[in-house]
Amino acid sequence: MLRFALLLVLGLVPVLTYAQVTFDKIKGRGQILIGYRVDAAPFSYLDAKKQPIGYSLEFCNAIAAKVLAQPGMAKLKIAYMEVPVDRMTTYVGEGSVDLFCSGTSDTAERRNQMAFSRPIFFGGLGMMVRKKDGVAGLDQLKGKKVVLLKGTTATGTINDYLKKSGGAWKLEEAVGGDAALSQLQLGWVAGYARDRVLLAVQRAGLSTPDDYVILPDQLSNEAIAIAYRRDDAAMKAAVDGVVGEAAASGKAQEWYDKWFTKPIPLGSVNKSLDIPMSSELKAAFSKK
Repeated sequence: MLRFALLLVLGLVPVLTYAQVTFDKIKGRGQILIGYRVDAAPFSYLDAKKQPIGYSLEFCNAIAAKVLAQPGMAKLKIAYMEVPVDRMTTYVGEGSVDLFCSGTSDTAERRNQMAFSRPIFFGGLGMMVRKKDGVAGLDQLKGKKVVLLKGTTATGTINDYLKKSGGAWKLEEAVGGDAALSQLQLGWVAGYARDRVLLAVQRAGLSTPDDYVILPDQLSNEAIAIAYRRDDAAMKAAVDGVVGEAAASGKAQEWYDKWFTKPIPLGSVNKSLDIPMSSELKAAFSKK
């Protein structure tokens, strides 16, 4: 027994895998827990009845159903937990939630703390302009003012872009999305830089959304995916299986169209974000 304990400490004897621990947790608590954010439309947010909805949750609900189809789990339930954005890695890493389903970027740094599914979306920093100004591309903003949100990673991304492109924009900072949009509406700036999807959500909420255009160029590109606990073979099989099946069957395309190209609940109205599927995501979904 002493020899076994010593080998265990030295890491020479296999210990209970994370997969077993995770599935045992699900069985023990009687439910699979899906973590989400309430303010990340259209990936995850609340509807008028305060129920969690969104594009990422379509995938997670399907993954949860697959997990609960495993032996001994048929009577278990699906539960949802609101997760603060700054606690995401902790909740996932310690197993407080079994899946995290929002607009979560798959980054090298985060992979040290959690695992990710295949990409379900490709996002990044975009630029919105007024249609009447006739700006069709980022190159036409050279020497002009561009507003971004203070205290975000957008500053570093834009500075990197300007170094490579020689764009020489004059950067202005705003304390919030409404303030930044107001500067664009008033013509104080020629462009408004923010996450492309968040720009689309703001644009859709306007009384005259067609007066504004989100340029096709992106300043950065990030894979958005479903997050779950690292070193979990069983969950990885379930997650990858569902995403792959959804892509192959056309269900992923259906979910995408539902949340990005058709009207969705935004406040008291239904509006479309008008974001067609990118060629990059089409390629990702077509992979076997």
